[in-house]
Amino acid sequence: MGRRARSRVALGLLLAVLGLFVLAPLPLFAQPAPAASASAAPRPKGPAPAVPEDPARATPRRALSGFLRAARERDFERAATFLDLRALPRGREKKEGPELASMLARVLEWRVELDPDSLPDEPSPPGVSAEGFVLSVAEIGGESYVLALQQVRDPSGALVWVFPRSTVAAVRPIYEANQRRWLEERVPDWLKQRPGTTLYLWQWLGALVLGLVAYGAARALGAAVVGVGARLASRLDGPFAELVRALRRPVRLTLAALFFELGVPYLLFPAGAEKAASRASNILYIAAGAWAVIALVRVGTVTWEKRLPEDTAGQVRGLRTRLTMIRRIVAVLVGIVAAGLVLMQFEVVRSVGVSLLASAGIVGVLVGFAAQRTLGGVIAGIEMSITQPVRIGDIVEFAPGDVGTVEHIYFTYVVVRLLDDRRQIVPVTRVMAAPFANWTRSSLELLVRVELFVDHLAPIEQLRAGFLEVCRASERWDERIARVEVIDVTDKAVRVRGTASVGKATHAIELQSELRERWLSFVQQLEGGKYLPHGRMAPAATNSPDSAGTSSTASSSSSSTIPRS
Repeated sequence: MGRRARSRVALGLLLAVLGLFVLAPLPLFAQPAPAASASAAPRPKGPAPAVPEDPARATPRRALSGFLRAARERDFERAATFLDLRALPRGREKKEGPELASMLARVLEWRVELDPDSLPDEPSPPGVSAEGFVLSVAEIGGESYVLALQQVRDPSGALVWVFPRSTVAAVRPIYEANQRRWLEERVPDWLKQRPGTTLYLWQWLGALVLGLVAYGAARALGAAVVGVGARLASRLDGPFAELVRALRRPVRLTLAALFFELGVPYLLFPAGAEKAASRASNILYIAAGAWAVIALVRVGTVTWEKRLPEDTAGQVRGLRTRLTMIRRIVAVLVGIVAAGLVLMQFEVVRSVGVSLLASAGIVGVLVGFAAQRTLGGVIAGIEMSITQPVRIGDIVEFAPGDVGTVEHIYFTYVVVRLLDDRRQIVPVTRVMAAPFANWTRSSLELLVRVELFVDHLAPIEQLRAGFLEVCRASERWDERIARVEVIDVTDKAVRVRGTASVGKATHAIELQSELRERWLSFVQQLEGGKYLPHGRMAPAATNSPDSAGTSSTASSSSSSTIPRS
């Protein structure tokens, strides 16, 4: 026997003993006393005796807390004491009271975010209307039902806070109007336990099953919808089929959120939990919408880039660069907007939004000062995407000897693929501030130069003919320019330079190396290589030891070889 049962037995025995003591002096059949006249009846002087208050129902907060505590403990007999049942027929309070208390507990969980601490803890709080504290208003069948707490007098005359007769009369219509309760009515009793949370065990299991079912249904239906849409779009000209396929995952996420939101009402979540589930669905909708926009922009720009020629004029390379930057800027902007919409789903963010807006100027200054280098790089990246000093596919030279092709352009840095397949990372601030060489800024056509040192007796016309022959033998020469010039004469050799044109700048290094190798081979084979630079012995002036030493010194100094390019 528990403590509560033992207390009830002891209280019953005590009341029985007191009853015997009270009733023992009375006769078995007492005769009624004659009624006293109004004039003879003495009136008590002084204030009437105070009626003792019920501490559990003395204030609105205590009344709601006591009712919810009793409902959570499934003690609906005690919960019925917080209902004004005087409108029920006499003798039916004990039978219908616990049932109505159970219904009212479920109705309040469905419709109201219950927070007893929001109610005043005063017996007679100021500013309360005649209806008391209205918790919710339900519109059913064109009629309005009010759920409220009201201060009334109990049969003993004490002022208590209970659910009034109007609320008791509205409980059953509101409860029976909820057609989704059929699932809860078929759940076993052992699943109707609260594992230390506001949700019952069957609601946790139902939420898990609902999530799995929503995902599976969304995956199957999304694949079918996207497949049909792709087939229809493939009949049209343009990249419409790719755009439809890019929406596969956003559509799947949207359908999963929709199915979950449609199934949540059947789990009969409390109002707070149902609001949280609705907020989660809204967040998924926002994420799916942002994902869809980013996917459409990405697929559209990538498809456009694929249809551009590989190597053409600088305008097309500029368009490719703009498409890349548009794709990244849209992704950043959509992400920021989506994050703001997600944060606005929470009451805390909305409530402090005005304060944040008021302090945005100061915060912006502080953040800008702290991250000025990062923000400066981002702004420089946007400026570079507009002015385009470099574009994707340009051949650039940021440092002497480091020639490469621009591979990627980001907000804060540029990736250059060098000739040996290394990647050079160049900050955009350097691109916008420091000078560099862009070989393909205005055109893909370039001139390559090859220099050789030859002997003073070398026939220049034969060297020109040999250089032209070497150019014609190369597939990379575009047949526009091929010339040879003497650019320097020293006491040891003649410096000649051959210039040839190339149609594609990407082939400039290969053509330069090829021409240098073949032209050198031509000079080596010309009359046995006699026109290669070599040292000469100066003739002896006299046979004296001093002159011989001088001649020997001069010969040794003039016999040094000239380095070949």
